Amino acid sequence: MPLVSSSEILAEARKRKYGVPSLLAGNLELVIGPLMAAEERRSPLILPFNQEVTPKVPMELGIPMAVNAAKRAKVPVAVILDHGKSLEEIVKAIHLGASSVMFDGSHLPYEENVRQTREVVRTAHAVGVCVEAELGGISGFAVDLADAGPESSFTDPDLAVDFVERTGVDTLAVSFGNAHGVYRGEPNLDLDRVRKIHTLIDVPLVMHGASGLVEDEYPRIVASGISKVCYYTAMGIGAANELGAMLESAGQDTVVYHHLISRAIDYFCVYTTRLLDLLGCSGTAA
Repeated sequence: MPLVSSSEILAEARKRKYGVPSLLAGNLELVIGPLMAAEERRSPLILPFNQEVTPKVPMELGIPMAVNAAKRAKVPVAVILDHGKSLEEIVKAIHLGASSVMFDGSHLPYEENVRQTREVVRTAHAVGVCVEAELGGISGFAVDLADAGPESSFTDPDLAVDFVERTGVDTLAVSFGNAHGVYRGEPNLDLDRVRKIHTLIDVPLVMHGASGLVEDEYPRIVASGISKVCYYTAMGIGAANELGAMLESAGQDTVVYHHLISRAIDYFCVYTTRLLDLLGCSGTAA
């Protein structure tokens, strides 16, 4: 199946009111396991490459790896650069084959975020690549879990309208109490804010920092208007614990590295299957 853009996948998700997981394409295990689940469940999937989370994996290898796997999938799969910080980084990802890019100017003053995002959109759209942007500040870091990260600033619904109109972005990441990495304390998600933004703009909405919530929260998040759900930290912690338990229970010199690879792929497949069901995504690519 040909590689598709995330906006193609998410436009359908918004229309039919289900969520699509965006799962870190950090290595082959993280790509193969989720793809196995997506094919089994007949679900679309988004594979993001994030250079900050996997600094030892060069973009020149990471993005082509994900693109190559996506092109061989039996279901629609998009590959996106996650949290790109500059036009140069965006252009590099496009040359490497990414079907979508995310420019994160949320740390910039509003007018500068608009200006830089508009330039990214102009460049990406010229070659048929869709663009995700972020408005509002999402707290926390997926890279350093010991650091609670900056405070969040919730997305203003009226600014979201202005931002989408002036930039022409295809999807918009919003802040409503969500946080990267591990949540500190009880999450307080402002889903009324999401509903309002959803009614005001036509582009699909994205949630970053979605992992680690109680399971019954995800259907509510999707019902409020979120179409793309970015998820990694809880799955990554679970995989590390799974592999640690495997090593602890095995006898000395009985586990070789390729055994860990196989176990990790199986873990990511099972985990992704549960996510696809929670988000209502299973069977939507049939």
